[in-house]
Amino acid sequence: MSDVSESVGRYLSHVHLLTARSDRRAGTGELATELDVSAASVTEMLRGLDERGLADYEKYEGVALTDAGEATAREFLWRRCVAENFLEDDLGLDPAAFDDDPRAFGQELSPEAIDRLRALVDHPCDGQCNAPRDEYAACTDEVREAPSGPEP
Repeated sequence: MSDVSESVGRYLSHVHLLTARSDRRAGTGELATELDVSAASVTEMLRGLDERGLADYEKYEGVALTDAGEATAREFLWRRCVAENFLEDDLGLDPAAFDDDPRAFGQELSPEAIDRLRALVDHPCDGQCNAPRDEYAACTDEVREAPSGPEP
């Protein structure tokens, strides 16, 4: 996975989910609404994602993820999904009850640690996971065909 911050991961995730649902480029205004930030902040981030090769941003046209951006967004969402399932199903905690998002720890785990945690959780994400392509075998056909994962 590309080394991305929580903020970059949130943007990539929202672009991925919006474009997957609508089958078109995501607009700056709809991203600003989804993320509850200003349109200027969205534009600044999208320019940065474009420069990093994670997105294809065109002023007035919107944004789509590159293959690298999509893979990064999927892994970001998958790691959060694994962490959320662990917190909810195995520890009995409600991630929404915390001030800070406790699912973020999934981003900090090494590839070996996240794989071990996934094995411990050992269940697909009830049709809500946007796992990386090599993890899709654990998800439902519905997920593989139409990604529409949990809100990051």
